[in-house]
Amino acid sequence: MNYATTEKLLKDMDYDSNDALSIQNSISSTEESSLIDNVLNAEGENQTEDSNIISAEELADSFGILILLPENSSWIADEEYCLVDENNLKIAYHDFIADTDCTLLVSKNNNLNLPQNEYDETLNESWEGKTISSQNIVVKVQNKGNDEKMVLATWEYNEYQFAIIGEDKNDSNSIPKVALNIIKNLD
Repeated sequence: MNYATTEKLLKDMDYDSNDALSIQNSISSTEESSLIDNVLNAEGENQTEDSNIISAEELADSFGILILLPENSSWIADEEYCLVDENNLKIAYHDFIADTDCTLLVSKNNNLNLPQNEYDETLNESWEGKTISSQNIVVKVQNKGNDEKMVLATWEYNEYQFAIIGEDKNDSNSIPKVALNIIKNLD
């Protein structure tokens, strides 16, 4: 609320402009204090959350594997690499072709903790890709039926388990193609 608005309201209620200034200063001081508190709280939360966000290269050093998403910005954007703990990684990104936000989960020496969804077995697909060293990797793609567009792509490489979870709004091939792109860069 600005000074002119406060003054007009008070004038209508038979207060003078000195009262308006005093009340406006009081409101501004309270709003400013509240705003500062909110910003500090948000910064503290972001620092805690952002402290685990790292680049793909830093991830390779600490997690033991380089995971590269497609570098085509008209396909993949807003990547956030987050080391959950020493054995689990989460990469969030937006897939413009599938028109959805996706999550890539990677687990080292552990089983992935995946959501328990019912997938339509008649819609299951297998995709194959090769690593840099020509190791053949099979990607299992599961789709939910009943007009739900949930897609789950899973595969394994050495001691790592991978899963991409997303919705398929436009192109059913985009999510497994991301998986194949990741696989072709594994060494």
